[in-house]
Amino acid sequence: MLVNENIIDEIYSKAVKGLHEELLKNCNDWYNYALNLPINQQVVYTIAVLNWQVENGGFHQYFFNSYGQFAYLTIKNLKLIGADKRAELLDIATQLVNEEYLIEDTFRHLIFNREMQKIVDFDEILFNKLNELDDQYYDMGEENVYDLLEDFLNQQSKN
Repeated sequence: MLVNENIIDEIYSKAVKGLHEELLKNCNDWYNYALNLPINQQVVYTIAVLNWQVENGGFHQYFFNSYGQFAYLTIKNLKLIGADKRAELLDIATQLVNEEYLIEDTFRHLIFNREMQKIVDFDEILFNKLNELDDQYYDMGEENVYDLLEDFLNQQSKN
């Protein structure tokens, strides 16, 4: 199937329209902004950000650049569109980073504020494990996230 990235780009543009520098400086404001987006925008925003971060620098970059604050929400959204294998990889990556099983709110704040030392200090063991997950993510041709996103958006527009 030929992916119509126009619909994805269009929805993403709507999702980020209200993001501004001050909002991005506050963990709760940024998270609540994403959380309160219409579902199609939230799904596109969280999944597109994950995909771009992982494709450009891996799961470590995703967490280091504060986008990991959306990890649990993104896992839910990946499952919603049927990207179960990617959801599983993100879940494993999140468990590796949050091995202390911190509650989600605490975890989000530590990631946002770059206070998760293993991430900030490029812990070698964690970095290597995340790199292994990156390789699995890159090799996931059978689960095209853009096709799944497009199918989800087409279903949403019919409802």
